[in-house]
Amino acid sequence: MFLELDGNKVFALSFGKGPRTILAHSGWVGNFEDWIATLAPLSESWRTVVYDHRGAGETKLPVERISADALIDDVFRVMDALHIDRCVLGGFSRGTVTVLRAVLRQPDRFDGLMLMNGHGDVQIPGVSPVHRPPPSQWPGETFREHLEWFADRCTPEPDSDHIKRWAVNILSRSTPEVADRIFTMRASERIDWAKRLPELTLPALLVHGEKDPFYRLEAMQYVQSLLPNSKLVVMEGSGHLPMMARPMDVAKVIDDFLRYMVAPSTQGANSSSP
Repeated sequence: MFLELDGNKVFALSFGKGPRTILAHSGWVGNFEDWIATLAPLSESWRTVVYDHRGAGETKLPVERISADALIDDVFRVMDALHIDRCVLGGFSRGTVTVLRAVLRQPDRFDGLMLMNGHGDVQIPGVSPVHRPPPSQWPGETFREHLEWFADRCTPEPDSDHIKRWAVNILSRSTPEVADRIFTMRASERIDWAKRLPELTLPALLVHGEKDPFYRLEAMQYVQSLLPNSKLVVMEGSGHLPMMARPMDVAKVIDDFLRYMVAPSTQGANSSSP
């Protein structure tokens, strides 16, 4: 379906009829397919919602209308449009920036938090940030070659050529201009993460591929140390895309966590399908 949000047509999917809701935000210029293989088995007991954020997949709009602040606003626009009062919010890769800031903005609307292979823009004290050149400067001559280089590094799992092709196909539905903009943009508000994250008492699950070349495991460990009701699961042998390469394994990790960490009294507060 397409939602009319802020003058944009935003592509979204809602599937499953459980009384609780998982809302998932994709990474960088990924679309709903980042999450779909992992959410499919969870939809047997959850309402699961995914959408193509600005500039990704089928949500096409001018590059100047894409900003970090607008992506955060869109989380709540999607929730309101689909009558989601409360949910567990998941973010993948660069999408963890968006979901962390959304939960800090309105924590009362979220029953849980999931961070997948990304740590937002949280930096470890005393550790210099990793310099990441924009995609236009990655190896290769064309946008597709840049994406092929990225997908190859993301997926160290054996027999994963099909996952690499899938990743390239997902990302190539965006444009070089949008890819650079989303990769480099920052939200207008500066956050003292060491002060603010301990305020979040909701259950938080962090999942990280052991061999992720783009996000440091140490940074995820630091984020986990700041969240008082959290758990970190490291996917051994996986890179940046375990939700695509190992969806059943990730789904089980999520299901086990939510089953035991989200209190029954809170679970019932999530919205069901309208």
